[in-house]
Amino acid sequence: MSVSVTYNPIFGSSTIDDYLAFWTSGFATAGHGESNTGGFSNGVFSGDQYATHGANGSDYAFIADSDASNGLNYVFDFTLPAGDNQNHYLYGQLDNISLGEVLGGGSGSDFTLSNYVVTFSGLDLSAAFGAGRVGNEVHETIYGLMQGNTDALESVLDDLFAAFGVSTDDTFDVVAAALTAGPLSTGSAELVGVPELVDDLALAA
Repeated sequence: MSVSVTYNPIFGSSTIDDYLAFWTSGFATAGHGESNTGGFSNGVFSGDQYATHGANGSDYAFIADSDASNGLNYVFDFTLPAGDNQNHYLYGQLDNISLGEVLGGGSGSDFTLSNYVVTFSGLDLSAAFGAGRVGNEVHETIYGLMQGNTDALESVLDDLFAAFGVSTDDTFDVVAAALTAGPLSTGSAELVGVPELVDDLALAA
């Protein structure tokens, strides 16, 4: 399993937690509803990517991406109550999450983000059809982001980073250095931090 963290060097001295809080504040937590359900890049209930933007016209957004063709799927069963664990959930293969601002693409093309972009790749999360909501990391991670809540994503990242002696409490530069140095003990996971050289972004306070 190979995981990478791509970020603008201007974020280097910010902790990952600080960035997640910054994104959450811009996304605005009440953005998910009938008027803002997001969508798949190349399908109605399945696709390679799912994305949505924040509340009240917020430009902040996220992209959930699968390395598999039509690897993300949404279950809507009109025969079940809306609150049923087997209704309104996501399953499939979730490999990459991008957070940022100014969502573009869709309608058959890949989604894009233009500003404040950070990408966590190689998450390697999967859930089968029938997984439901509870205990389904694919659903919990994406649905959390739809609510402007990064807790599930943070938990996934901390699990991956632990073998390298770092966490989301550390700065991007510290995490990148640790991932480049390799795990503290022999393991199968390889994590790499990759600063993305973009000059025109700034992390707002």
